[in-house]
Amino acid sequence: MGKKSEERARRKAVAQARFEAGKPAMLARVPATDTPRHAMAPAPNAAPRLAPHLARAATAAAHTPKTREDGSRFHARMTWCTTRADVDDRWSWGEPRAWSEEEWDETIHPPMRDLAGLTWGEIDKLASGTGHKMHHLHEVGDLIEEAQQRWVSLDLDQFDSVFRFRLSGQKRRAWGFIVDAHFHFVWWDREHSLYPTEPH
Repeated sequence: MGKKSEERARRKAVAQARFEAGKPAMLARVPATDTPRHAMAPAPNAAPRLAPHLARAATAAAHTPKTREDGSRFHARMTWCTTRADVDDRWSWGEPRAWSEEEWDETIHPPMRDLAGLTWGEIDKLASGTGHKMHHLHEVGDLIEEAQQRWVSLDLDQFDSVFRFRLSGQKRRAWGFIVDAHFHFVWWDREHSLYPTEPH
């Protein structure tokens, strides 16, 4: 081995010995309980970060009303009640607003019970012999003036539309309003009198 190689090996050995001698002091300066300064536990149930366009789509979906997710009420089964029925007094042409027990048992309840077995989508497809929809919405303003005033007096003016079921026969109607998929039966109309097709 030449003199240069020997000198290089000697310097390397001296440096290694110095390092080994100073190692205990260096380790003593490091606290055993030290933790990394930037250590951070993930939040429980944290959602993954999304790309901006995906985040916007997720936010929009979260704010979409449930009634719009599947085409409104049409996939839901129709339910109904008479808790808001207007059965007081008579109309100006003398017809009582209340139905009789016989009318309920024979004319009103059977078809309404059958309709309650259908979805609103199925109800929407029902048509008369002439091809017109049997059951559908009207604007409250389509009704006769007396019915419009009565609607307001019943505190129903928050509803701009009124739904009409055509029951047994050509003229009999059940009028009311819909909340979600539930029909609130308001008026029993024996002679199709609430919609101005014929003058009283």
